[in-house]
Amino acid sequence: MKYLLLFLLLTALSASSPALATPSVRVTLQVAPEAHTFTCRYRFTLPASDTTSVVLLNLNRRYKLQQVQAPRAVQQRVASVLYVRDSVQQIQVRYAPNQRRSRYIELVYTGEIGQSNYTDQAVLFSSRSEWIPFRPYQEYEILPYQLTVQVPPGYQVRGTRPPSRQQPCRYTFKGTTSVIDLTVLVAQQFYQAVSAAGPPITFVKTGAPLTHTDSVNLRQAEVITAFYNRTIGRLAPINKFTVLLPGNNSGAYGLLDDATVITYSDFDVAQTDELLILAHEISHRWWAYGSFHDETDWLNEAFATYSSLLYLEASGDEAGYQKELARLAQTTTDKPPIWGFDRYKYEFTMHRRVMYNKGTGILHALRTRVGTEQFLNILATTAAQKTSTNPGFVQLVEQVAGPETGSWLLAELKR
Repeated sequence: MKYLLLFLLLTALSASSPALATPSVRVTLQVAPEAHTFTCRYRFTLPASDTTSVVLLNLNRRYKLQQVQAPRAVQQRVASVLYVRDSVQQIQVRYAPNQRRSRYIELVYTGEIGQSNYTDQAVLFSSRSEWIPFRPYQEYEILPYQLTVQVPPGYQVRGTRPPSRQQPCRYTFKGTTSVIDLTVLVAQQFYQAVSAAGPPITFVKTGAPLTHTDSVNLRQAEVITAFYNRTIGRLAPINKFTVLLPGNNSGAYGLLDDATVITYSDFDVAQTDELLILAHEISHRWWAYGSFHDETDWLNEAFATYSSLLYLEASGDEAGYQKELARLAQTTTDKPPIWGFDRYKYEFTMHRRVMYNKGTGILHALRTRVGTEQFLNILATTAAQKTSTNPGFVQLVEQVAGPETGSWLLAELKR
């Protein structure tokens, strides 16, 4: 009898478990590098335990939507809607309520690759390419994925991790990451180097062989990773990491999938600002669970900014650390509070001053208040728990540093 009761209890818990309600994506990407075009087949699957009755998917308006399949849907349509400050194609699918069965929505679309996402040697598909559909305001929804990339003869594909399967002209990657962060680099030739010590860090470059500067950058990435694994990431350390170097000069950004993209063709960590960029983007391995759209973005950007400053200080550049703190502080006087900040009421420069700069100042003040050791405990716990809300972070600080510090932090976030 007790085994029957245990079975019934486990069954009930399993049925209510939110983990079972995680959607997944399956993508087939066919690339024509020389024509700078692509065709994508994108399948978004809801598990049987997810009873969502209305699913919305936003797609870049520049792409030609050729097909929408949504078996079991009672209604589907495509509309042009305003999203943030631009228009998108929105695929709207409605199901009968309380359907307890797996369902999928499959889109087939074609498009041209934007000029900022290719060079004569390579094509990059990543978050800034805006090539993947997503649910509104959930660009960074974390989903399991399978991505298959088909390329012409003579081309190769590299991703944020090794392919799970590779055939001539066909590469398949599997993992879990933010939905728009699915990232691959397509080229005829790659140059690669792997760190000599610590967790393997791989630099993958197109366009030209790796230079002495690239070797120095790789060594610095190795040292940064080791520092983070001892501090902010000690409860959830990096075991491997990939840096993609496409050379298209469109920026630098971190990915949750144990990788970052550094596109600058003349990137050199001998320059302090570029060293800080590398350290900032590597730290996004932990700081990427807040929302891009609201006040929780400081949990991404201020935390990554201050992590890079912690590394600068640890490397022996105390003067550089203090100089950067002072520079950021100059931009935050009389700026809106982080708590309740609405980025769409302001120009982008205000978003950066509040989410990046003001947030960095609060973290520095928190460190000053509790001491470095306890502050690093707070960061490491925040990273391991993937804290994604401001109340969650305040509660964590209260647990580690006491209720008075929690009250102080809340007041700072609202000031």
